[in-house]
Amino acid sequence: MRRLLVLNALIFAVLAAAAALAYYGFSATSEQTSRERERTLMQDLAEEKVANLEYLVSTSDTKLMERIELGRLTDSEFVKGLRDAIGTAIASVYVLDDQMQFVPGGHITVGRNEVEGNAYRDWFMSKVLPPLPQGQGLTERLTQAKPNVRGHLSLNVGLNVESTVVPKPYLLSYMKRSSGGHTFYVVVEDDTNYLTQVLFPQFFVQSSKRLYQVVDETGLVRSGDPFVYQADDTLVERKFVDTLDGWALRVAQRETTDVTAEQRKRFINSIVIGGAVGIIVIGLVALVFAIRRERRLNDLKSEFISNVSHELKTPLSIISMFGEMLALGRTKSPEQAHEYAEIIWRESVRLGRLIDNVLDFAKMERGMDVYEFGDDVDVIETVARAVELSGRRVAAAEMTMTTILPEEMSPARLDANAVTLAVMNLVDNAVKYAVDGKKIEVTLRQDGNVIVLAVRDWGSGIDPEEQHRIFERFYRAKSIRLKPIRGSGIGLALVQHIARAHGGEVTVTSKPNEGSTFSMLLPIDGKK
Repeated sequence: MRRLLVLNALIFAVLAAAAALAYYGFSATSEQTSRERERTLMQDLAEEKVANLEYLVSTSDTKLMERIELGRLTDSEFVKGLRDAIGTAIASVYVLDDQMQFVPGGHITVGRNEVEGNAYRDWFMSKVLPPLPQGQGLTERLTQAKPNVRGHLSLNVGLNVESTVVPKPYLLSYMKRSSGGHTFYVVVEDDTNYLTQVLFPQFFVQSSKRLYQVVDETGLVRSGDPFVYQADDTLVERKFVDTLDGWALRVAQRETTDVTAEQRKRFINSIVIGGAVGIIVIGLVALVFAIRRERRLNDLKSEFISNVSHELKTPLSIISMFGEMLALGRTKSPEQAHEYAEIIWRESVRLGRLIDNVLDFAKMERGMDVYEFGDDVDVIETVARAVELSGRRVAAAEMTMTTILPEEMSPARLDANAVTLAVMNLVDNAVKYAVDGKKIEVTLRQDGNVIVLAVRDWGSGIDPEEQHRIFERFYRAKSIRLKPIRGSGIGLALVQHIARAHGGEVTVTSKPNEGSTFSMLLPIDGKK
């Protein structure tokens, strides 16, 4: 009683502490202004995402421009290697000499046919390369560029689409290079469609909490879903500086229309706190039951070790005794020597079967795959072999065994050795615990797509309250514990494991003083 009161007091203390902590956390959370913290977080997030994307683009362009070798642009293998390295993120590569003219082989296109490639080359020469009045064109930037340093130029060109001028963005990366005393320039035209349709969606993934969109200098949404925001909403904007000038990433909280942010936060906190308390309660209850179960399992393990030790010791003692008698020649006739040898053989088989049971059960407990299924296995032959192997065990117990097998049965998909082991364990179980009946019956039949194997005895039966537990590992019925019958407590658990591995089940039908019938039901095709 005192221990129970202590346990109850501990449980109450844990619950009280959890409730106090939850209340404090709820109070502290409700007093915080989450808008600024969320805004700071989104600013850091936008900075990181834009920086990572621009680093990816600039690094890729720089590596490509550094690979250009002026004297190898007419080498088809070299150009092929460049195209393979470019991939889908770049549309064209232009290589110009110090007079702003194409060097031989200085126009490499990717994903464009010859006609399109020539059109873009002409566009580049007529619209992009000529100097601009403001002095901010590509030519001015190339001449002012530092050697081996990437620069970029972002521009919009109006395209006529169905009589409407549509601004199309272009991103050009460039680098001033030198080779053999000659200065040349490499210009890379990045595929903006790839940026807006592939890279942006990968970097700026919409979530249940935040929305992302990329807008150009005019406010036109280039990537992401349009969203409406108010002046007081949490929204941050981060501009691109190394790629598409004037473009910006916008990050906003997803709009809520059902409840206010504070109400929603309180509701979520209530759920979290209630769930935490519930989990603590469930955990404590589960812990109590787990401790009780662990204690019971330890008791069963101790009994298992004791029983297995005894069962190992008994055949070993018999083998040792009769082996010594044979070794010392203490036999009166060849017939007696043959009898001793037969006893040694029988006990060796019994010992081997017990060891195999323990090893197989240990493998199954560890989840190891110990089954080797075969197709078109003869079930009748498998059961007959198991019955034959169990014959000496039955005869030694001065019992009789009747076998009823059908003349024909459909071949099945199963592990013949595992099924043989299951049948032998069922027969061995009947020999151990049905010594009063002196009779065992093994029947095999096919019921549709199911194999029904039954082992019946006429022993003392099993108490109905214990029938659902006899297949548990290490468990032995109370009535058996009072009798001088040794057993490991894993035989029936092993049988159940084998049956379930074949997609089947094992059941027991028993009444006190009327015997027991263990039935193993296995599907023909090995599927549940």
